[in-house]
Amino acid sequence: MRYLKTSILFILAIAGVLFGVSNQQDATVHFFRYFSKSYPLYLVLFASFFAGTLVSLIYGILSNSGLKNDERRLTKLVNDLKERLRQTDSAKGQTPGRTDGSAGLF
Repeated sequence: MRYLKTSILFILAIAGVLFGVSNQQDATVHFFRYFSKSYPLYLVLFASFFAGTLVSLIYGILSNSGLKNDERRLTKLVNDLKERLRQTDSAKGQTPGRTDGSAGLF
């Protein structure tokens, strides 16, 4: 899977460079009638690609922060429950059972 992603990224990078080399004409950028300026087409493309990458990176960082906190909290809860199970088993004089949910026959 990693090689597939790398090859797709490599192909897209080559396509972007070829697009930039073959499109040297100017593109006029308008910003709500307040700003209008001409830039090379490849520069407009790369700026748009960079802005999209930056926005998706920031969104990914912000959306995963809550999941990591939940994972950390649940991992701590599982470890606490395993410890309580061990203490309960040792208080009864039994050997501690398996805490992964399996029967422990093998």
